[in-house]
Amino acid sequence: MKKARDLGLLDGSIVAIGNAPTALYEVLRMVEAGEAKPALIIGIPVGFVKALESKQALVEQNRVEYIASVGRKGGSPLVVSTVHALLYQTV
Repeated sequence: MKKARDLGLLDGSIVAIGNAPTALYEVLRMVEAGEAKPALIIGIPVGFVKALESKQALVEQNRVEYIASVGRKGGSPLVVSTVHALLYQTV
């Protein structure tokens, strides 16, 4: 996330996270600090360690539009299908 921020890739982008709750926490920290302004965050990390808490942090923030799942389920396949659904809506 830090490298993407440094390269200017986060502002106005769709950030999609399906595996690492720590990545979701980091992008949320950047948003809060004014370091990044994505257009949308898709936060569906999977797992038992901080997955649920990171999604809750995403839902509780009010600076960036988001799509999140509820609970510990998630992962890359769900994130990819969410991106595909968004793309399908544009055609």
